[in-house]
Amino acid sequence: MKYFFLFIFTALSITSTFAQTRVSTTEYLKTKRQSIVADFPFSPKTVMNTIEEKLEKMGYKGKDAKDFLVFKGVTLPEIGTGVYDIYFMAEKKSKKDNDNAVVTMMLSKGYENFVTEKDDETIINNAKNYLDNLKLSVTAYDLEDQIKEQESVVRKNEKKAANLIDEGQSLESKLKKLQQQIEDNKKDQADQNSEVEKQKEILDMLKGRRQG
Repeated sequence: MKYFFLFIFTALSITSTFAQTRVSTTEYLKTKRQSIVADFPFSPKTVMNTIEEKLEKMGYKGKDAKDFLVFKGVTLPEIGTGVYDIYFMAEKKSKKDNDNAVVTMMLSKGYENFVTEKDDETIINNAKNYLDNLKLSVTAYDLEDQIKEQESVVRKNEKKAANLIDEGQSLESKLKKLQQQIEDNKKDQADQNSEVEKQKEILDMLKGRRQG
């Protein structure tokens, strides 16, 4: 429960802190098109992965088209009752900023008949809300991504710990064997020293038999 509230707090902070979603213009196929733009405090890759996963779960597969990921024939009640081709693009906010993205969204009613605020203000406003709400999805995706990454780190460390335990047991076994070898060596030394003394006695006895 604690982490749930933390997630909600983080998501709300992200939604309120960053600039509001806005209408802009974007060049596509050498023509300026009206678009909806928003800033996301996540990498472009994280944002696009979220969008792709979200729409694929609904049965739509995106295709690359001139820097955009395009989903064709999409029905989204949050935007309107029609069928739309939805264009998404996420770019770094600046060349050196890999952690913040500018997300662009465009809507078409098919055959590159792009929706504008003048033609249908309601759809554009709905699209702005959709992009705003998408920040919550990206926050959740990023959290799951961090959890998976941390789980991988934990598994690697657990494996390393298990290997160290195995290595320790192996070293203990070697140590016991070495200690036994040392004890055996000490006994062999004592036995050998006894043998040396015995042989010296025999030598002295033999020397004593020499004729003066």
